[in-house]
Amino acid sequence: MKKIFLVFLVSVMTLFAYEELNINNFEDKIKDKNVIVDFYAPWCPPCKIVANNFEDFDITKPDNVQVYKVNVDDESTLAKKYGVSRLPTIIYFKNGKVVKDYVGVLTSEELLEASKENFKLR
Repeated sequence: MKKIFLVFLVSVMTLFAYEELNINNFEDKIKDKNVIVDFYAPWCPPCKIVANNFEDFDITKPDNVQVYKVNVDDESTLAKKYGVSRLPTIIYFKNGKVVKDYVGVLTSEELLEASKENFKLR
């Protein structure tokens, strides 16, 4: 019974998990798309709040918007490349180019509004 519960718990947790990007797949994943990248660290309390807000945002986000995560502890080169010095940092990319970045906690509503504004969605 414990095994079944653990499998269920892991599957529910991964349901809302976003793909982690690294230096090898970053450019390929963000090209020709509307992308939001959450630069975070596992030890960062505000980053955990943002992760929960992204779960809520996932319900209302436009279909043509992709969300990815970058762990700055593991991918310091990417963090440096995009000027990430404070956490959490959320960067909006359109067709591989930075459109806007935000530092701090955004609510799911703010994430949606920023998506509409930055990606020119209605």
